[in-house]
Amino acid sequence: MKARLAFLLALLPALPAVAGDLDTRIGEKLFRRMWVSAPTVTHANDGLGPLYDARSCAACHPAARQGRPPDPDSPDDRGVGYALKLSGDPVYGRQIQTNAVLGFAIEGKPSLSYREETVRFPDGDTATLRRPVVTVTDLNYGPLAEATTISARIAPSVRGMGLLERVPEADILAGADPEDRDGDGIAGRPNWVAPEGTRQLGRFGWKAVHPTLHRQNSEAFSLDIGMSTPVYPEPWGDCTPAQTECRNAPHGDSPQYEGLEIPSTVIGLIDGYLRTLPPDGGLEAPRDTAGSALFAATGCASCHRPSFTTAEDAAHPALSRRTIFPYSDLLLHDLGEDLADGVAMGEARGRDWRTTPLWGLKRLADADGTLALLHDGRARSVTEAILWHGGEADKARGAFMALPRGDREKLVRFVLGL
Repeated sequence: MKARLAFLLALLPALPAVAGDLDTRIGEKLFRRMWVSAPTVTHANDGLGPLYDARSCAACHPAARQGRPPDPDSPDDRGVGYALKLSGDPVYGRQIQTNAVLGFAIEGKPSLSYREETVRFPDGDTATLRRPVVTVTDLNYGPLAEATTISARIAPSVRGMGLLERVPEADILAGADPEDRDGDGIAGRPNWVAPEGTRQLGRFGWKAVHPTLHRQNSEAFSLDIGMSTPVYPEPWGDCTPAQTECRNAPHGDSPQYEGLEIPSTVIGLIDGYLRTLPPDGGLEAPRDTAGSALFAATGCASCHRPSFTTAEDAAHPALSRRTIFPYSDLLLHDLGEDLADGVAMGEARGRDWRTTPLWGLKRLADADGTLALLHDGRARSVTEAILWHGGEADKARGAFMALPRGDREKLVRFVLGL
């Protein structure tokens, strides 16, 4: 109670004069808060780093939406919400930290370039794909281990997650067919994770590694901002035992706040704010019946399931018993070698990705051709994103390519209307 009151008093003078539930307004303020390094007089503000990627949640998710990769033509551009995940490195940990507080060296800088590849459709049309080449420069803690795998990721949109969190587990599992018993080539699998020793269904993140919005937010504070939460209580974030100076630096953990930098009250307020955010695409069923028919006929709907109905939830009536249209089955699928990153997470293998919800592309429709789609933002258009699909989606990709140009355009317009 004392921790909650202290944070309310710290935040209220700076709250914008807008209508809305007080907790939601405070959660939004915390989502946008720029954290600072410790020590400061006000523990409600400090704890950043010492190594980090961003100073706020909104820095990676502007307006709670997705990030983008760096522009290779702008050497100083680091993208927005662009992170390099690591697997198998004992020094650099789980992620390259591109920023550091005063007195510390950053871990490194991402370097991105592209190799262009041409794809030819059966009717003679062509499309140009960009294959990313990712490296890390200015490594300040020695070379990466030889076995280290690097996977580039952009921050996904966090809108509509409160609704996805309330999709009944049984409804998700009903779409799973890991042995492909029906022979359609689609073998959606759940990602079972055990973050606290209890087996849970993962449904958030590019590889469905987080079972709840709370756990995803908690990991982001640890990896991206370098701050401790009840789920990740280490105040040094992703600093490994090899990075002793980082671990021994001043941190913002305080007995006043449960011995943490982000106590349960604060992370709960952020969780609550994000649960109120609707998807950009809205909650209406698509009206483009011709496009919907093409989407189904090509096999896209086999993984991008159009709709779910959320569970009854008396505590959250706005999220309860809602028919939603995320266009995702929330399951893992093998999308082939071209999209593989070699990183296993939970039961997700290196070629596996959770089906990305498509709702919200309506807001970006006018930008098709300059978008940042897929896990690393390589695809500049819906067409490019489809053409990168392989593995279980190879048949659907082929069906899309075989369509007459007019029908391909209709299908793309349908997706951009979601």
